[in-house]
Amino acid sequence: METEAIFEPGYEDYRIPGAVLIEGLPGVGLVAKVAVAYLIDKLKSKKICRFYSPFFPSTCYIRGGRLIPYFADIYLAEEPRPLLLLYGNAQPASYYGQHEFCEKVLEVSLKLGTNFIITLGGYGKEMVSRVRTIYLSSTSDEAIKSALKRLDAVPYEGQIIGAAGLLIIMAGEYGVDNLSLLIETGEAAPDYHAARRAIEAIDRLLDLGIPIDDVYGISRVYGEAVEKFET
Repeated sequence: METEAIFEPGYEDYRIPGAVLIEGLPGVGLVAKVAVAYLIDKLKSKKICRFYSPFFPSTCYIRGGRLIPYFADIYLAEEPRPLLLLYGNAQPASYYGQHEFCEKVLEVSLKLGTNFIITLGGYGKEMVSRVRTIYLSSTSDEAIKSALKRLDAVPYEGQIIGAAGLLIIMAGEYGVDNLSLLIETGEAAPDYHAARRAIEAIDRLLDLGIPIDDVYGISRVYGEAVEKFET
């Protein structure tokens, strides 16, 4: 058994050289998931691939009496620069499953033309600062130095659990530039304040120039995304 990637018609052999992959899977505070849902909306992205993994949780997800499969999708945004946005409602539940799933995501992303991978996540704390500190990590010192020139952030020391950490480690093994952004988050889930900080950071790093709503606008966009993508 292995993770399967199903492409939308016409995208089986699609290539977009120089694309940046941004991970937005569920995690602490749902920071990555909310942020990437917002980017998908504002950048008018289109779904090009869905991952089904036998290592996703065995429990069933139900909304309004209807069973919703666990999945992870890649959305494509071509303007203002090529982006691949990884959005999903689950991560694999086992150590082996995480590795197998991330390997498949990397395989597909690199084939599409990715040359830079950014992962997002929440860094849970009992007390959070007003500005929500951004913690950076990478397999490359140069990537961290470059990001620090653009962002008010600090290098991270500690552990990263799940795809947010594995994807950048594996990217480094493939010689692909990578960066992880963990945003300080409290007990709220979703944490829209932390998600907004993540969106601002991505906007600055990649010169996207997108409009960024307040937390209420971000919560509305996320709610609409869940209704659209997960029903």
